[in-house]
Amino acid sequence: MNYTKPYINISLLQNQIILNKYGDLAIVERLTIFLTFIVSIIGIIGNAGTVIVLNQNTMRQWRSSVLLTALAAVDLLYLSIIFLSIIDTLTNQAVGLHRSILLCQATVYITHICSFLSAAFTLSFTLQRFIAVHFPLHANAIISNRSSIITILLLVFISSSFYAFSFFVTNISQGQCREDETYPALFPLLIVDICLTFVIPFIFILLCNFTIVYKLQSRKKFTHSFGKTITGYFIVLLICPI
Repeated sequence: MNYTKPYINISLLQNQIILNKYGDLAIVERLTIFLTFIVSIIGIIGNAGTVIVLNQNTMRQWRSSVLLTALAAVDLLYLSIIFLSIIDTLTNQAVGLHRSILLCQATVYITHICSFLSAAFTLSFTLQRFIAVHFPLHANAIISNRSSIITILLLVFISSSFYAFSFFVTNISQGQCREDETYPALFPLLIVDICLTFVIPFIFILLCNFTIVYKLQSRKKFTHSFGKTITGYFIVLLICPI
């Protein structure tokens, strides 16, 4: 009796399952690349249009136009790098982002900065709305193109200085541009990066928007009740003139 045949069949079945899993992973990876490619194109077109619109003469008079222009420009740069990275992957490294160590380090450095600035500019715009709603009398003095430019330059300086560490931890491994996970300080730095680009901005934006909505609702209720009081007063005067 041949006892090896069942083991051969089991081995073939296991190999087939592994191949199917790898096939599924390849399909998911290709689908992810395709969707990211489409989203990056749409984002590039949208942000480029936003920059053009905000630089019109009529829009430049808006106090938040400078900050929103910077936000759109940063997102445009970030999406352009993603677009070029996908093109480089699909064309067997024709662009060279995964071949040149200088391009690799520069793109990682710029994407870190863009990610930080995108979150910081969004938070800054939310703070401007917070000031306009809660302190309307001081809004003209606080919110201006000059203050927006100072904020932008300060945030660019902070991000450029902090993310300089990426040059020391980025290299090309197995044909891929990536940060070296064996570097001891990388994990704590990435934790700080997550806090700066997601956790802290998310919490502050959520709190600011909540207080803005609450303030507007309170103001609406006050206006409504005040209007009713004035209307009742005039009705009394009409019915019972002094």
